[in-house]
Amino acid sequence: MKKIIKPVFLLLFCSLISSCSANRLLSSWNDPTFENPQPGEILIIAIARDETKRRIFEDTFADSLTHTKMKGIPSYTVSKQSAEPNLEELRATVKKTGAEYVLITHIVGAKEQSFHQRASIVVGTNTYPESTHTYGASLYSYYPFIFRSVHAPGVYTETVKVILETNIYDVKTEKIIWTARSESTNPVMTRDYYQNLINLFVDDLKNKNLL
Repeated sequence: MKKIIKPVFLLLFCSLISSCSANRLLSSWNDPTFENPQPGEILIIAIARDETKRRIFEDTFADSLTHTKMKGIPSYTVSKQSAEPNLEELRATVKKTGAEYVLITHIVGAKEQSFHQRASIVVGTNTYPESTHTYGASLYSYYPFIFRSVHAPGVYTETVKVILETNIYDVKTEKIIWTARSESTNPVMTRDYYQNLINLFVDDLKNKNLL
């Protein structure tokens, strides 16, 4: 029972404070022909409507590269506005920094899910008070017990999942050398959130010998 109570309590706690979040990598890929990159600079571009979020992401990623062979350059330090989506503007921005690599991140999608969280949680038939084991309750005693539990008052909980795609390109060849998709559940756009997310990227890049 203790093993069951702990995750249930955590779920309720997260629902109450509405600030628990989780990040995970859905997938990642790297070009197997691109090996042992030389130390250099990475221009970090976050495409976002919110300028504050853009700057926090770019700063956090650049800081996370401090103890690696790469140096991160937040794009907002080069241009106050995001580079226009045309070849000339992007080339000019990259050339201005002298970066050997370009990292681009953007939101692929966000979805919101609602589910009803009952005030009383029924773990299984072994929670029925009269049962002596998992299948101890009889049909006519079990049904009303479960019926009342399912229809008990509760609250609706919103779950938001945000998916990001992050790519790194080699400036010399203009080809992609690494890409990853991440999923964040109930993200709160603070530096801590971005740091935890970026740690996943950095760890994956290190595992692939790209940092």
